[in-house]
This record gives sequence, structure tokens and C-alpha cells, in this order.
Amino acid sequence: MISTENRRKASVRAGAAFVSFLAVVSVQPAAAYVDPGTGSMLVQMMVAGIAGAMFYFRELRLQLTNWIRRVMHGQTQSDSMPAEAVEKPAQRSDA
Repeated sequence: MISTENRRKASVRAGAAFVSFLAVVSVQPAAAYVDPGTGSMLVQMMVAGIAGAMFYFRELRLQLTNWIRRVMHGQTQSDSMPAEAVEKPAQRSDA
């Protein structure tokens, strides 16, 4: 036997589906116009935003790709650097 709560949920879903169907079916053509100057300005703004985001998030992207490479190849932090790059403690010469 179906509970009243399940019936209510099913009724709400059916109503939402019907309203969505009506919204899709009743679309009318819009008489919108974007002149070429405004359109090219919008395209230029989108391209500049994407290029700016690429430069802004470059460091994050590099760190992410390095992490993925280390995980995929099973390397640890010390394995990924050559022996010459590992800093050695400085020796005191005044002793």
C-alpha cells in the first residue's frame, strides 16, 4: 500500500514535470537584436576573461599537474627532484 507521503511526493513531481513541459512547449521566438559592435565587445570580454583566468590560475594548474604526475608514477617528493637540487645543510668553517 502506498503511503500518503509517497503520493504527495509523486503528485508534486508530476506537477513539476507538467509545468516544465508547458514551459518548453510554449516558447515563442524572441525579437532580440545585438548589433555587431556590442557582439564583438562581448566576445572580446569573454576571450579576455578566459585568458586572464588561465594566467591567474597557472600556478594552481602547475601544482595540480605535478601532483597528478607524482601520484600516477608513484613518486615521493624526494624522488621527483634530482640529487643536485636537494639542499644539503651548510657546514661551518670556523671550527
